[in-house]
Amino acid sequence: MTDDLGSPFLGTGSNYFMPESRSISFAVEEEDPWSAAGFDPVDEMRQPLTQIPAMDDDIVTEGITASNVLVGVDLPEIFDTAYIRAGPVGDRVSVDSLEVIIGLGGLGPRLFEQISSIIVPSGAMYVTRNEFNTALALVGCAQKNMDLSLMKVYQHRNDLPIPLLSNLETISIKRVNPLMPSSNKPKQQSYDDDPWRVASTPPNTNAFPTFRGDEVPTKVRSISKTRGIVEGNGTTAPDSTVAVVEDRLADKSSTQALVKASTESYQWFLDLDQITVTIAEKEGFLFTHVNYWVHSHQRQTSVRRRYSDFYWFWETLLKRYPFRVVPNLPPKKMSGKDKAFLENRCQGLSRFINCIVRHPVLKNDTEVITFLTEQTEFVAWRRAKTPNVDEEFIRLNPHTDDLEGFIPKDLDDRIEEIRKRLPQSIEKYDSLCSVMDRCIRLKEARAAEMKRYNDTLKELGNIEHVCFVPNCQACGHVVRGYENVGNYMNQASTIIETDVASATMGVLENLKRHRDISIAFLQMLDRKSRLETNQISALYKKISANKAKVNQNRGVPGLESEVARLDAAIKSDSEQMIYQQRRKTYIHYCVATEASYLHKQQAFVSLLYQNFVHEQLQYARRAVDNWKALEALLCEMPKPEDFA
Repeated sequence: MTDDLGSPFLGTGSNYFMPESRSISFAVEEEDPWSAAGFDPVDEMRQPLTQIPAMDDDIVTEGITASNVLVGVDLPEIFDTAYIRAGPVGDRVSVDSLEVIIGLGGLGPRLFEQISSIIVPSGAMYVTRNEFNTALALVGCAQKNMDLSLMKVYQHRNDLPIPLLSNLETISIKRVNPLMPSSNKPKQQSYDDDPWRVASTPPNTNAFPTFRGDEVPTKVRSISKTRGIVEGNGTTAPDSTVAVVEDRLADKSSTQALVKASTESYQWFLDLDQITVTIAEKEGFLFTHVNYWVHSHQRQTSVRRRYSDFYWFWETLLKRYPFRVVPNLPPKKMSGKDKAFLENRCQGLSRFINCIVRHPVLKNDTEVITFLTEQTEFVAWRRAKTPNVDEEFIRLNPHTDDLEGFIPKDLDDRIEEIRKRLPQSIEKYDSLCSVMDRCIRLKEARAAEMKRYNDTLKELGNIEHVCFVPNCQACGHVVRGYENVGNYMNQASTIIETDVASATMGVLENLKRHRDISIAFLQMLDRKSRLETNQISALYKKISANKAKVNQNRGVPGLESEVARLDAAIKSDSEQMIYQQRRKTYIHYCVATEASYLHKQQAFVSLLYQNFVHEQLQYARRAVDNWKALEALLCEMPKPEDFA
């Protein structure tokens, strides 16, 4: 993936979280002017907890601009969501992306031009985050048939109409640098732009001719109807040459299809499937086993599998793809399968199968598709149909001459660098997983304590609901305050529990997944060291010696049979040497593409933290709204003079 994915979607220099300038008010009798549903106490109470003196409007409006009109205003959550969906880069959103987001409001081109003239500076290719927020505020004003002006936004900055953006959650705009002018021509990217990139065409230094449709190589102008081939000089080649060229074209076509299927970097990222693994039930009496439901969201299939099915599937993939990244399974446990163990195993199986379907090569394997879709009892299917477990090179028998251009010349140096760095990274990711798990457990404990506090307050209210002072009304109000505090603490506990569940299945699982892929890459390198052995050098020496003997004995009476035997041995050894050279090339190609795959996992790390921060912001807002609502209710509790 490109480095754009690593850009933070919340600028560190933004003033978005500055408290707004307005006084505290709990006028619950006022209605929401933008909604026919009546008063919404949570939206009404989006305000700071401390008073800030309001500035004179005449002074403020003198320098009002699209970039400062909403500074310090607590904006609704849809502003954050729309900003993230717009694909910001460095706190900037391109004008094209802004047009897409505004278009979701259904305003039409005329209103967009009007909003754009207010927001976008003359000749600018991007808008800042503050200007983006102002544009959304104007969309809300337009949907309420209000005047479109910065003054109108300023006057209603504390009660802005919420813009309605249809299908916002389904929009995903690719991040592009807004400072770079757009062009219909794709940029020609060199190998230096992404050192691990395996392009759809090899570098020019080792290029082979690529054909579109029925196009033929530049050296071959046309194929005549008489099966002769007309070359650039006008001569006609024999029929055998035509067959060779046609076979060559077929080989190149299949090789290019292989390269595109395995290394088309951005498309496989977009076509990811999501697999859900859940516990189905236990079976057996003396020796119980657990079944798991495996649901594919992309294929819309659900199949039932046992752990032994997963283990067989894992072993099969290792045999079929020894030079690919195949993650490990969670450990097997013979007895004592308690609830916690089964949940951890279920999460481990989910990480494993999702890593498989996210891999650009493995996800298209026939055994993977069968494992996810075969509805019959899988044990019976395994007995009835034995899969081909030959390694990838033997099954595909690819044309490796065209793959050499995709292998970096310094591949060995890069792999050696990975061998040194990856163990340290794995150790750090282990630590990150442990720390994040402890943070989640602390939140769980906090949620449980808040529920316990709520229960204790209820018990206290039952004790103190009748005051020992006759005709005391204040104590009754205090007890009702107990109930309000307890209820809202219980709601806060629910928010924390939701946060815990989201972090457990989100950021924690993604950290573990990245660690698992790193471990699997190291294990793939170990398999490569064991399995890539060949006899190319020995065969070369043997062929050279036999050729010398043939040259010495050829034409000598009585040695014809010996020469024939040596010729046959030379032919057989040459074929074997070429085969082993092709296999060696393909192994290097696999390692190069797997290194590229490992490199592109950083894109998931970017998304991991972007999603985590966005979720934390959502839960923090829900928590603040909850406490603000409680603050309004507690204003009705008795004051000291009520106990006089």
